Amino acid sequence: MNSPPQTLPESVARDAVELLLDWQMQAEPDSWERIRRWRAAHPDHERAWQQIEITQQQLSVLSPATAKLARNTLSPGRQSRRRSLKVMALLCMGAGSGWLVSRQPGITLGQDQHFTGTGEQLELQLPGGSRVELNSRTAIRLSYNQHSTQIHLLQGEIFIQTAAPPAELPRSMLITTQQGVLTPVGTAFNVRQLHETTQVAVLAGQVRLIQGPVQKPHLIPTGETLLFSNTALVSQSQVTAADTAWRQGMLIADSMPLRQFVQQLERYHRGVIRLDPALDTLRVSGSYPIQDTHRVLESLSHSLPIILEQRSRYWISLRPDS
Repeated sequence: MNSPPQTLPESVARDAVELLLDWQMQAEPDSWERIRRWRAAHPDHERAWQQIEITQQQLSVLSPATAKLARNTLSPGRQSRRRSLKVMALLCMGAGSGWLVSRQPGITLGQDQHFTGTGEQLELQLPGGSRVELNSRTAIRLSYNQHSTQIHLLQGEIFIQTAAPPAELPRSMLITTQQGVLTPVGTAFNVRQLHETTQVAVLAGQVRLIQGPVQKPHLIPTGETLLFSNTALVSQSQVTAADTAWRQGMLIADSMPLRQFVQQLERYHRGVIRLDPALDTLRVSGSYPIQDTHRVLESLSHSLPIILEQRSRYWISLRPDS
C-alpha cells in the first residue's frame, strides 16, 4: 500500500512560486541560478519545484477552455502577484488541484525543463537522434511527441545538431525565442537569447525564421549569422569563430569594447564584475579560457591600463591605472 504524499509547508510552496514568477517576469538577471541553489538547499525545496513542474505539464494537456481559465488565473500579467502566489502555492502543496486531472485522451506528450548554472554546460540527446548543448546560465523547455520536437529557449545560448530523419517518419523541429520561431533543415546552428534580440549562427544546412519580424519565412544559409528583434531583421553577416567559441571553452574578442567583453565574461563568472565608466574606451582582442575568469581578468590587468580590485572572490572591480 502506497503511503500518502507528504504535505509541503506553505512557506516552502510560496517560496517556490516566488522563484517561478520572478523567472517568468525576468525580474532577476540570474533567476535560474537562484532556483538551482534554492532547490539544492533542502529536500522540501526540490519536492516543491517538482510539483510546480508537474502542474505546468498538466496545464499543457487540459481542455482548451480549462487551460485558458487556468493560465488566466496563474498568469502574473493578468492577475495580481498575490493571487498568483496563493493559487500556485495551493497547487504546489497538493490542495485544490482536482480540476487539473481532466486530461485529454489519446495525447502523448513529453515536456522537460533543463538549465545550467554559472560556468556549467550540458549536452542533451533529443528524440530522433538530434542533440542540443546548453551554454552557461541557459534554460530551455522541451516539448515533444512522435512527430515533432519543440525547444523553447528561455534564456542563454544553445547549439543544435539535427539528425537526418528516417524517410518514412520525418520529424519536425521548432525553436522558439522571445523574438520569433525558427525551424532547421539538416543543420548545425547556434541560437543566443540576448536582452532584446535573438542571434542565430548557421554552421551547416539552413535555418528558416518562420515567425517573428517577417511576413514570409526568412532563410539563413550556411555560414551566416542573423540578428533579429521583435520588429525587424537587424543585421545578417558572416559567421565567425567567436559565435561558437564557447563550445571549445573559449571567449574570442576582436577589438571588442571592454564593457562588452566583461558582460560576456560575466556569464561564466560566479559573482559580480564592476567596470569603471572611464574604461569604456578600451578594447580587447585575443582568445580567453572561460573556465577561469579570474585568470582572464588578471591577464587584462597586465595588457591594459587597468587595476584589478578584488574585495572577495565573488566581487571584483576594474578601475583605471592612474
